[in-house]
Amino acid sequence: MNDARLWLDAEEALAGSSALSAAGEDLGARRNRAGAEIAAASSATPWGRDEYGQSFERHYRPFEQQVLEAWEQLSAYLSGLGDAAAQSVRDNVQADADAAERVRSTYRSRP
Repeated sequence: MNDARLWLDAEEALAGSSALSAAGEDLGARRNRAGAEIAAASSATPWGRDEYGQSFERHYRPFEQQVLEAWEQLSAYLSGLGDAAAQSVRDNVQADADAAERVRSTYRSRP
């Protein structure tokens, strides 16, 4: 950008947005696998049901739920961010094409 103009490599930006969406999908799949394993393992209360186990359960369960929910939200956010980036690229390319057509049609009719 040494000429002070913004230049968008649409193909590269679309590839990056696809990679971002794919990363979100992968993170979501990992959450579904590993997160389900964590939830299943902890539902058996391996720390016991005595007084200490119950105390651990009261403190652990809300934290586990927060982590699993945050993991899910983050994966959805990444996927959505990739989709939004792709839409932005398409919108910018279309805006450039529309502006170019307006310039052509305006100056085509001049002598």
